[in-house]
Amino acid sequence: MSNAAMIIVPTDIREKVREIEAAYTRYLAEFRIPDDHKIVVNFSAGKDSTTTATVAHHLFGGRVTNVMADNDNEHELTVEFARSIHEQIGCAPVQIVKRVYTDAEFERRRQSLRDRWPQRQAIRMGAYRGVVMPSLARADTKFGQAWQRTAERWGIEFDTPLSAALSVLRPSGNSFLDAALLHGKFPMMRDRFCTDELKIQIAFDAAIKPLLDDGEVVVQWSGVRADESDKRAGYARFASDERDPDYLYNFLPIHQWSAADVFALHKYFGIKPNPLYTQGASRVGCMNCVLSTKEEISETAARWPEHIEKHHAWEKKVRLASRWVHWMSVGTVSQAWMKKFDLPLGRAVQLYGLEPDVQRIEWSGFYGPRGTMGAPSAMDVVEWAKTGRGGKVYDLVKASLDTAVCSSRYGLCE
Repeated sequence: MSNAAMIIVPTDIREKVREIEAAYTRYLAEFRIPDDHKIVVNFSAGKDSTTTATVAHHLFGGRVTNVMADNDNEHELTVEFARSIHEQIGCAPVQIVKRVYTDAEFERRRQSLRDRWPQRQAIRMGAYRGVVMPSLARADTKFGQAWQRTAERWGIEFDTPLSAALSVLRPSGNSFLDAALLHGKFPMMRDRFCTDELKIQIAFDAAIKPLLDDGEVVVQWSGVRADESDKRAGYARFASDERDPDYLYNFLPIHQWSAADVFALHKYFGIKPNPLYTQGASRVGCMNCVLSTKEEISETAARWPEHIEKHHAWEKKVRLASRWVHWMSVGTVSQAWMKKFDLPLGRAVQLYGLEPDVQRIEWSGFYGPRGTMGAPSAMDVVEWAKTGRGGKVYDLVKASLDTAVCSSRYGLCE
């Protein structure tokens, strides 16, 4: 008999599920996990978490709990899919949890602004590090008068940036927007507080911590796949969780599966996937994610423009809570221009008739900097997303997108 590893074809779902069961049994023995441990599936209503929930229920039935954290930036079809998926899998309904920000949390933020914004403050990081910015609580200074012209341009009536910020720092009832208001910005690549606060932490607090407090051993099952990114490829398939390493563990059952394998399992068990996958979406969850690609943004703008309008409305509020946007909205001498001539920022200069470039920021943009745009609004980003490489010429394929027909990046249309 050959000792070579068995090659499993993508459609051989029975064998792949047996492999998961065998591997999980080995991990339980290796980590000395009791047989009566609890299983919690991190559910997102996407293809991978649906596959994970299906396998877990197939192997362990009622011992499995599926938990989804709704961050209030999900597409309504995704939330509805999560509410009804138990009817297809045959499991208990998904536990849907949500982070709710209280007025007490907003009051702490308001008090922080009252304490700090009246002060002249030095920028602590980035290209403008060391530059002293003016008070945001005075209307009788040159900056304060310049900002009032900003307020007029924005269509708001406040004397100072501080009063404008305090006006929006109230719970909105939307978790994603409330998180952005409290942080004074939208999530970014290096500061994805949306994932930390609205997904990971709330799911842990609501579903896992109570079990741990009762002395239970818990294994989280997550639908993370290696081919999604280099970072995810480096994850261990089974490991203890540093939050409670003796009682909490993480298992990635489909880590080596492909997208084709995932949809093959859907077909094998007779499960219809999230309908967004037949409406052009390559992934589901946030609609949109702040890190969405050009294609995803243009697809959303064509199919669900109300979500773009929602983000633009959020931008109008979040920029009022952003200290940086207030400072930069009146125009500040460009660091890049000054460095080109090796001159210190703040010095009144004129070289051979050249005036310093002025950088002005109007938005705390939902999508962050895109292309050559410093701080574009959601609407500006949509126009950029419709262009080809270089951002100057419209892409005719995107411009002619037919939203009335089935569109699937995974070959789901018949």
